[in-house]
Order: sequence, then C-alpha cells, then structure tokens
Amino acid sequence: MTERKHSPISGPDATGKAALLLGLLMASSMSLSVQASDIDEIQRRDLALIQTQIEQIKVVVDRIDARQQKTSPENTRIYFDTRMLRSDLKSITSGIDAYLAPERLLPRQPMPLNGDYLEDRGQ
Repeated sequence: MTERKHSPISGPDATGKAALLLGLLMASSMSLSVQASDIDEIQRRDLALIQTQIEQIKVVVDRIDARQQKTSPENTRIYFDTRMLRSDLKSITSGIDAYLAPERLLPRQPMPLNGDYLEDRGQ
C-alpha cells in the first residue's frame, strides 16, 4: 500500500481548511467594502475636526494679537503677522466648506431636438 501525500488544502481536513479560507476571504472582502463606504464619513469627520481646531487656533491668534497691540514699537522690532495668518485660516476654512457642501452646478442649456424621426422613403 502506497502512502498518499496530502497538500495543505487536501486531505482529511480539507473541507474545514477550505471553509476557513473561504470565511477569511469573505470577511476581508466585507471589511474592505465597509471601509470603502466609510471613507467619506471618516473624511467628513476629520475635516469637521480640522474646522473645530481652526476655531481654537483663531482664539489663540486673537490673544497673540492683543498682546502685540500692548507692546511698544521701541522695544519690539519684529511682529507676528496675525493678519496674514487669519487670511490663511479663512482660506483653509472656505476650502473645507466648499468641499463639504459644494454649490449646485448651474443648469446647462440643452440643445434643441429635431423631434421628427420619421423618414419618408416613398416611391
């Protein structure tokens, strides 16, 4: 009697291994589809978090600006440009807002149709 060699997927436990392999493949493909559909929601949450953090940064910029207003020009030569920072923060916030809630596209003007689809091939 010859000894039968089994591959890792064949043999007495082949059904269990195949079922396990199939289960793992299905689970990974389902998690990928869930991840793909959740990307938009995760991205929206992250962008909303960035907007919240920008609001907190604006508070700090206001404090910096108030302190700089109190300093004397004779003692301070270089100032932090809070006006430019506020402008950049506004640009970032506007960009995020435009991405999260894009404006509707204007309706386009449709091309007029002829409407006569009968062709007379009379004799």
